Amino acid sequence: MDLRAKLEERVSKEGKPYVAIIVRITDTYEKLIFLDKAELELLKLTYGNSQKIKISNPQQ
Repeated sequence: MDLRAKLEERVSKEGKPYVAIIVRITDTYEKLIFLDKAELELLKLTYGNSQKIKISNPQQ
């Protein structure tokens, strides 16, 4: 099964930015997978520095 997913930077209700993987299960439902610092660093190691990792901003 293929699912649509994006790496997004969002802002919490408290105003703190965070990065999560957003999996679109259907057109009306999404699942947020929160990344801790170690997981984000592993992505950077795998795909290069943070400029090479495309992080979407949902406000754009």
